[in-house]
Amino acid sequence: MTLRHLKIFSEVCRLESITLAAEDMNMAQPAVSYAIRELEGYYETKLFDRMNRRLYITEAGKQLLIYANSILAQFDEARDVLRDIQTVTKVRVGTNVSYGISHLPQLIASFKKEYDQIPIYTLVDNSRQIEEKLMRNDLDFGITDYPSDPQFFVSVSVGIDKMIAVCASDYQFQGTVSMKELLTKPLLLREVGSGSRNMVEGFLSKYKQQPEIVMESISIRSLIEACSKGMGILLLTKSVLEPYMESHHLKEIKIIDENVKREYYFVYHKSKFLTKSMKCFKEFIMKSR
Repeated sequence: MTLRHLKIFSEVCRLESITLAAEDMNMAQPAVSYAIRELEGYYETKLFDRMNRRLYITEAGKQLLIYANSILAQFDEARDVLRDIQTVTKVRVGTNVSYGISHLPQLIASFKKEYDQIPIYTLVDNSRQIEEKLMRNDLDFGITDYPSDPQFFVSVSVGIDKMIAVCASDYQFQGTVSMKELLTKPLLLREVGSGSRNMVEGFLSKYKQQPEIVMESISIRSLIEACSKGMGILLLTKSVLEPYMESHHLKEIKIIDENVKREYYFVYHKSKFLTKSMKCFKEFIMKSR
């Protein structure tokens, strides 16, 4: 098997389509199909199930994708490092939305004061997307929730934020509440894959509740606006909600039986080669936590 086979396989997985992968890689569709068949023949297993003209990756395919992305990432990284070994390299950092709103601007400003010659790129996305980009080497570091696949990453705790529940000031909700009772109310949630959504789903599972989700969004601002109009209950980090509570007439709901905290982690792939610039950023984070 060659890197070409792994690149084709990775693109088919990313796009969930042989046709789209062929177009994206400027290849003929039969050539992409043949490469996938060669991989399946080499590993003597099915990598995709084909149903209703759609591709569904198998468990074997998911395992191969992890290794394929790691191999491709290291190949690209070796090229970049050897080309730029004596130069200052860009550092690419991804954070989840909660950290990106409340902490990232100050963090980057402080880093640039100390290392103004190091270019830095930042991306704010949900935790699942940040982890996937770290696996593909699209990012060098992440500041996010604890990885879902921790065996592939170095993870160091860099902060804790309290999660709180809020509603509109005139919402018919008084006093304190248990988490189980809170989860019976109409909920405003972040999208699937976000850290705050994962925490809420964890409590739903713990208390065996079927949620009434009235809105889900990638936009925290849209969720806050909906909450201020009395559409439902919103659970997010305190550092994100506090600046909006007075201006949007939101009140905190005191949860009596759960002290909900969200921990942030500095994360990078265990196989990641760190350039001088990356080492500077890592040392800065370690000093700042």
